[in-house]
Amino acid sequence: MNLLLHICCACCLCAPLNELRKEGFKVTGFFYNPNIHPLLEFRKRLKALRVFQESDPIKVIYHEDYGIKEYLKNVDYEGNDRCADCYALRLKFAATSAKRNGFDAFTSTMLFSVYQNHKQLKTISENLSKEYKIDFVYRDYRHLSECSHDIARKKMIYRQGYCGCIFSEYERYKNTTRELYKGNNPYSKDTPEILSTEDELQRCSCFG
Repeated sequence: MNLLLHICCACCLCAPLNELRKEGFKVTGFFYNPNIHPLLEFRKRLKALRVFQESDPIKVIYHEDYGIKEYLKNVDYEGNDRCADCYALRLKFAATSAKRNGFDAFTSTMLFSVYQNHKQLKTISENLSKEYKIDFVYRDYRHLSECSHDIARKKMIYRQGYCGCIFSEYERYKNTTRELYKGNNPYSKDTPEILSTEDELQRCSCFG
């Protein structure tokens, strides 16, 4: 079966790809993620997937346009269903692309992440499958999440610290600080001693 696999990130791809291949699926990757912000983060995740391809060849269809306008146009970012809107945006494009290009079915690595709303993703995908008359391959590989991250770590593939959108970035880092100085005013004539790099890293939760 020719399967179009929507890829949210290289890290979530590692272990699930092996399992899908074991089942006999002929997998083609599909990178379409207008939710990823800011631009530098989007480029990091694009590069990470290309790095993955170097060690584990897989054909990937890339949509490389930075999609901030598309995201903001399609997602009610002030409402309560922002994530559902984001899921639907990406999965709809994956489903219609699979149908248009002659694939037998579609699925997404988002289903394999422990950080996403699994039930919501499944429901949206099943509805799209009926609407566009294209099979949806459902698998629950969340138990492979840590394994997937271990593979990414060994392959030295970039592992992001937040889901993707600017709002998830804010939620992830809003309570973190990088205090370079022990005093309140680094420009004072009586500026205290600057923290060493080691001390700084220990006090920064991003590196915890």
